[in-house]
Amino acid sequence: MTFAMLEFLGLYLLAASMQPHRGILLGGWRSIATPRATVIAGWSLVALSLGLAVAGPAPTDIVTWFGLLPLASGAILLGLSFAPHLVRAFVVAGLAGGLAAMVLH
Repeated sequence: MTFAMLEFLGLYLLAASMQPHRGILLGGWRSIATPRATVIAGWSLVALSLGLAVAGPAPTDIVTWFGLLPLASGAILLGLSFAPHLVRAFVVAGLAGGLAAMVLH
């Protein structure tokens, strides 16, 4: 399930590359991360996560990847709409969950 963490982080970076969301999603990092760099990093993470899902041992990994795509996008969208200050907490939780999945797997 490492691909799920990478997919969420990639979508987060793609959302952070958009001008209206930069201040909310990147906070103090917005001066360091340029929009072009966040787009490249975001698409790279999404592509890497797809590659991991395709090469994964479970045949349902690719189905899970496509199912998580709207779920992760929706979580970011709803977070931006209703609780912008909590969206960064979702990233920390996603990282923790992904790292736990890597260690336990």
